[in-house]
Amino acid sequence: MKQRLRKGIAAVLCTAVMMQGTGAYLTLPVSVKPMTVSAAEADYPWSTYLKKSADWFGTGEAIQVAEDCLKYQLSEGGWQKGMATEHTGDWSHTTIDNDATTSQIRFLMRTYTQTGQQKYYDAAMRGVEALFKMQYSNGGYMQCMNTPGTYHAHITLNDGAYVHVMQIMKEMRDKTGDFTTVNDDYSAKASASLEKAIQCLLNMQITVNGVKTAWCQQHDEYTLAPAAARAYELPSVCTSESASVIQFLYKEAQETNRADLIQSVNAAIEWFKKVTLYGIKFVTQGDDKVVVQDPNADPLWARFYDIDKQIPLFSDRDSSIHYDVSEISQERRTGYAWYGNWGKNIVNLPLLQEVPIEDPVYTGELIAALQVHDRQNAESWSIQKNLKAGSKIYGDRDFTVTTLNSALIGAEFVQPACNSKSYNGNLAELTAGGYISVYVLIDTRLPLEQGITPEWLSGWTEHDVWATSSNTVSYQVFEKSLTTGETVTLGSNGTDVSVVNYFVAAVPAPDIQNTTTTTETTTEPPAVSKLTGDVDENGEVNVLDAVMLARVVAEDTTSGVTDQGRINAECDGQSGIRTSDLTTLLKYLAGIIMEFPA
Repeated sequence: MKQRLRKGIAAVLCTAVMMQGTGAYLTLPVSVKPMTVSAAEADYPWSTYLKKSADWFGTGEAIQVAEDCLKYQLSEGGWQKGMATEHTGDWSHTTIDNDATTSQIRFLMRTYTQTGQQKYYDAAMRGVEALFKMQYSNGGYMQCMNTPGTYHAHITLNDGAYVHVMQIMKEMRDKTGDFTTVNDDYSAKASASLEKAIQCLLNMQITVNGVKTAWCQQHDEYTLAPAAARAYELPSVCTSESASVIQFLYKEAQETNRADLIQSVNAAIEWFKKVTLYGIKFVTQGDDKVVVQDPNADPLWARFYDIDKQIPLFSDRDSSIHYDVSEISQERRTGYAWYGNWGKNIVNLPLLQEVPIEDPVYTGELIAALQVHDRQNAESWSIQKNLKAGSKIYGDRDFTVTTLNSALIGAEFVQPACNSKSYNGNLAELTAGGYISVYVLIDTRLPLEQGITPEWLSGWTEHDVWATSSNTVSYQVFEKSLTTGETVTLGSNGTDVSVVNYFVAAVPAPDIQNTTTTTETTTEPPAVSKLTGDVDENGEVNVLDAVMLARVVAEDTTSGVTDQGRINAECDGQSGIRTSDLTTLLKYLAGIIMEFPA
């Protein structure tokens, strides 16, 4: 009886499939409702449409389909599968299953390119916004929007859905393909979405006994563990969905040379090789399908592999577990793709080798070399001259200096990437090109206010706030003196909160070594005459004297200024050294006054 009923259901469903092309609807008997069947499922052959030439999307036929996309776009922003089909429950929501939403977005963008009609672009971007909303904070994309508590809320790789979304995000990031016209804001949001999605894939890759394998069809949206979908789709390692993931990550790894991607795809390729099945075929015999032995058969892969045993896994509508396809019902054996050639292209991919990349090095005058370790953001780093109010602080932000301690005016400075604040390792190595004082200016919103200083700044001299910026940030200063060729590490910003990165300034310092030698060997009495402004006693009055005087005013006991230098430092006509002496010296150097007050 059960067998006759299964055959009857199969016959009804077969009839439904054959009737789809006629435009007619088929109503199933009330007692048999395994699914809603509608001709509209085939009304929009997206894969066929998206293979057509670019100019076709300007034709009346294409424009009508684009208008239908507008008509059936959901308030959520996306589309249900079977766009014009009447759905209820989970399938009435925006989904990325069965090429839905991603196909409409691409179709509308191509129609917009050909027609220039803004409404198509706007509708496509509403669809993109829906994709953004369908991404969890961990980076995974849900199968259906607004379906919590069901398997449709899981992160889905099914039928390439996840990869289809990533491909859109990648093209938007790079402004290529169908998305050359997207604005910078959408491009930036897509870039962030793609990075999170890739990281989520790396986090979801199934590991068995410390060895990475591949992925499941679905992953739990909270734990990222392999998850069940339909009753006969159990947690497992799935070849069909993993194949498209590997191909996407493989290309991304080639383009970025990211070590984590290279390790991930290489492990997955090796796993595919390990589980290849040889010498068998899965063939139709009458109304059934069976496995037969054939030593000349092409390599084959099971769709699912048991996670622990790493052998082919099969299941039935009762979710029972089997390791032989002959043990499941004929209806499931013939109604599902249990074997396929999904690994054919994967096992032929050559393993990737990480190409060593040298850290970029920037050079200046006071800073002989700046080797940047954060390669991802290195292009936004540089060495700039003449630090002053109005100077741009970061290579990837428009923030500027608003106030600055006079000791740093005119300094050579490191303009870093603000995004490097999230880099976990040391950011750079700085090598002195002479005797210099290096100043690290750090956002005071860091744990500094709790008295916690990054370990790499241990031994540096701490000063109060010496600068502020246009985005209302105050910078505390840490100072260190370097000799020619000496290198110092610029460490991690140490935070992932909403602060900005630090930046670095360098100014000339006296040759402490030579100064010490001269002091120890000279037998001449100290000079008693005064050359006002000549703080370093080299017979000239220049900016180096201003730097030295600033250190004296700041009560820097390591400045190396002699008693004679202190006498020369009295520039305002009054006895004693104070801020007004520095102001007077700077005015003299700037040509505002031609001589010092008597």
